[in-house]
Amino acid sequence: MCRKLICLATLVFVLSMVLAGIATAADPGLVAWYRFDGDADDSSGNNLHGTEIGDPTYEAGVFGQAINLDGDGDYVDCGLDPKFDITDFITFTYWIKVTAFDRDWNTVLARGDDSWRSSRAGTNNFMEAAVGGTAGNYTYGVTPVDDGEWHHVGWVYDGTMNYLYVDGEVDATEDNSGQITVSSYPLYIGTNSQHTDRFWNGLIDDVMIYNRALSQEEVQAVMLSSAGAFPIASNPSPEDGILYPDTWVTLSWKAGDFAVSHDVYMGENFDDVNNGTGDTFRGNQGELFYVAGFPGFAYPDGLVPGTTYYWRIDEVNDANAASPWKGDVWSFAVPPKTAYYPDPAEGAEFVDLNVQLSWTGGFGAKLHTVYFGENFDEVNDATGGLPLGTTNYTPDSVKLAKTYYWRVDEFDGVETYKGEVWSFTTLGAVSGPNPSDGAVDVKPSVVLRWDAGAVAASHEVYFGSDADAVANATKTSPEYKGPKALGEESIDPGKLTLNTTYYWRIDEVNGVNPDSPWAG
Repeated sequence: MCRKLICLATLVFVLSMVLAGIATAADPGLVAWYRFDGDADDSSGNNLHGTEIGDPTYEAGVFGQAINLDGDGDYVDCGLDPKFDITDFITFTYWIKVTAFDRDWNTVLARGDDSWRSSRAGTNNFMEAAVGGTAGNYTYGVTPVDDGEWHHVGWVYDGTMNYLYVDGEVDATEDNSGQITVSSYPLYIGTNSQHTDRFWNGLIDDVMIYNRALSQEEVQAVMLSSAGAFPIASNPSPEDGILYPDTWVTLSWKAGDFAVSHDVYMGENFDDVNNGTGDTFRGNQGELFYVAGFPGFAYPDGLVPGTTYYWRIDEVNDANAASPWKGDVWSFAVPPKTAYYPDPAEGAEFVDLNVQLSWTGGFGAKLHTVYFGENFDEVNDATGGLPLGTTNYTPDSVKLAKTYYWRVDEFDGVETYKGEVWSFTTLGAVSGPNPSDGAVDVKPSVVLRWDAGAVAASHEVYFGSDADAVANATKTSPEYKGPKALGEESIDPGKLTLNTTYYWRIDEVNGVNPDSPWAG
């Protein structure tokens, strides 16, 4: 349970993967798309076709074909069109397969050296990218890419940061700002138009250039997609994030466009499923469903109420160089045996005096017993209540500016499951503590402020370094700091000691109201 002894009338204050990334001409930010399926034509619809220089060839790529540059004078001249004059935000992505890093700064693409580019990072075996004219114009990666395998590289500049991605994951970042230089040099793929001896030696596929900053999810979707194909698993059942009211499940999904089989991961920890660690790998299979919660299957004793389960499907096709395609991590939760989703929500403020309490019954619950009162411990320790057949309860005599506590115990016909203690505060309470409850790194010269409750005529202030002393203080205690008139909702406690936790409480006072003062 979450215990918050916070009465805002009388408070103790304690200082899917985004499918939009399928790069088609429909994306308004797509400037150019060089698929290299046998030619250097632009597939974006902007007609920024390239011209092959030297004697490049075409071989099997990640999607369709890829251009093979031998590092001896081969490149693609994409011209000097104004559409390449990108100054604010930019994304470019590409697939590469290195034959050899045989010279410094082997270049994949460059609008000269003084605008935007991406290449081998000097003499290193990882990539770099840059946007000239900005404060932090270049960023070096850390992941080696000269292992003879296909790698996807993405570069994003969003006006405040550089992001370098390798195989869909963040490889490096750098703070950055400013506008990108417009170069007088054309865009070349396979060398740098300002330094034309930096030839690429290897294959390049699906170069995409955008005049907007793509998110990581969009970069990943670009990596996984081409010509409308979507290779990752989708359409999970149960739906992602759903409450699933049963102790067994049949997982199912729509196969990715290139899948031959499916690697199934399932577990109770997001990171383990995301990373494929622990015992979360359940096997490779051809079926589009997976059963759990029965003898002979995963979780043979059944799924456990109150538990969230995570699962992931990686699509596999050994004949495709980009396989396997890692899937999203989906989840579903089996509801707990205890009551949940209280209304008013835990810690709710300004609750109407005619409040009706309601909740969602625990898994399998048949009867519900409600305990309600003004004291946390009494509600927490109460027993012997009268069971109800409905999931709502209307308390009697709810008063202004008070904190109330309530608990619901659930009975499923066999056992009783004690619920959490929830709380809410009714209308008329003090609010807006500044510093906020639980604040840290507060200046020792802080002035405490708050917003007056609707029924207050004045305030009584309590302050100290002992939580219990402040909570139980009276006007004769040293923690009492005196009254404050309505309209004077602040107090200077004096210079405070560093590395010390302080507690404070505001009691609202109104002499004509019989319930006054509203003590914390």
